[in-house]
Amino acid sequence: MMSGHAPNRRCNLGSGRAMKRWRSMILLAALGLTTACASAFQKEVQLPTQPDALPQISGVLQEDRVVEGEVVLAADLLVPSGRTLTLRPGTTIFVKPDPSTKIDPEWLSPETELLVRGTLRIEGTPERPVTFLPLALPEGQSIAWAGIELDRATDSVVRHARIHGAETGILSIGSSPLIRDSLIRGCRYGIVLQQASPLLIGNRIEGGEGGVFCWWGSRPELRLNRISGNEEEGLFIDRSSLPSLADNLITGNDFGLVAHDPKLVTQAGRLVGNREDFRQLREGGGK
Repeated sequence: MMSGHAPNRRCNLGSGRAMKRWRSMILLAALGLTTACASAFQKEVQLPTQPDALPQISGVLQEDRVVEGEVVLAADLLVPSGRTLTLRPGTTIFVKPDPSTKIDPEWLSPETELLVRGTLRIEGTPERPVTFLPLALPEGQSIAWAGIELDRATDSVVRHARIHGAETGILSIGSSPLIRDSLIRGCRYGIVLQQASPLLIGNRIEGGEGGVFCWWGSRPELRLNRISGNEEEGLFIDRSSLPSLADNLITGNDFGLVAHDPKLVTQAGRLVGNREDFRQLREGGGK
């Protein structure tokens, strides 16, 4: 992928952003929801009083590693090709915000990131999910870190994860992970797929700027997901992407589904309670 600078995701999402904030009341309501989600999420997990006393992880993973308990993602962490990072049930990753961190020589974002080019296995359970939570939010902001980035990752699984406060909860580039039964809340973009073919089942993506984005020939399968309360698009599909959709609930977003093909409306699942349930793209919106 890219080396030496972060991709401009806002440019990637340009078609969606051209339709944003039609009414100031919608924006204010969405921002209020994001703030409420931040407060609720942090109440669910008690922040450590002495985070520096916890185990710290960062840098380049030199060997396979299993992590459990409470740890601090102190700076960027790269899982290179051929290495596996496993997060056991009940693990809590407290993310230390840092706007200038980077993994040399490869990085995708100037903010703290978990960048995976090998294998990531998040093995949460309903009773003991794996949680990613910022130690603090920058003043006046709801975004504290870059998120989980799967860049040509292999055999990755994200099961029963809870991800909060990221620029992008999960960015999947040329990867085909299983993302199942996870909660992505209060992230600017929930899940962004680029040339990716993951399986998304039973997830909740809520309270952010945008929900799920399918870009650049992505062929994901989305089933039984709830995408709600996002201030812009719930689900965005560009012209080149061919997702398989079934039994999703897309509700309470500004735009429910944004896509070129109106046939996707009947395939997506339930599109209800959005300011506009479907917006057809007629120009641009992907290669």
